Amino acid sequence: MKENIDLKTIEEKILKTGHQHGLFDLLIGFIVAGMAFGPIFRESLPEPYRYFLWPLILVIIAQILAFIIIKYVIQPRTGIVKPGPSLKSTRKKLLIFTSIHFVFLLIIFILPFTGIASGIKVTGIVFILIIGLFFMPFFITIAYLLKYPRAYVIGILIWMAIIINELMYDPIDYRIRWLLSYGVIGLIIFFMGLVIFVRFLKKYPLPKEELA
Repeated sequence: MKENIDLKTIEEKILKTGHQHGLFDLLIGFIVAGMAFGPIFRESLPEPYRYFLWPLILVIIAQILAFIIIKYVIQPRTGIVKPGPSLKSTRKKLLIFTSIHFVFLLIIFILPFTGIASGIKVTGIVFILIIGLFFMPFFITIAYLLKYPRAYVIGILIWMAIIINELMYDPIDYRIRWLLSYGVIGLIIFFMGLVIFVRFLKKYPLPKEELA
């Protein structure tokens, strides 16, 4: 029993240290800040894909950057840890939740194109609350399962970007509005991750054999 408890404690510590490098904060900040340029880029994208192609492009770029940085910057400093039973269970729960969340968002996105929800118009504070229902459960679950408390803050900041964007809907041109909402919030998340990432690099320099 003691051995199992110790193993679970060790794996919880691995989860916590798995986010101490700040890389995921950087990449989330990159995606959110990149969304600020969505109105500019989607004008050159074909219908009806213009509204989700740009976010998809940002996510693909972030995935590629994550693979490169983890493989060539983070793993040489921390090594590779094989997941035990607890970590595998966490991964399974996370996969199930993200899959359900993705399907739910996909259905919500497709509904307007089917004409089923054409009579429903959602604006103002109701729109903000509904968007919050999409984002906040995702970040809360990520924070809980991965022992990643900064995800709570990131979720709130992204929701703030949506609120700011909605509040400036009428008085400001939509290009400027997106820059002031998603751009500013995205940069805050990005620089928050950058500070943590720089501290990580200083705390864990490359081993001498790697430098050689």
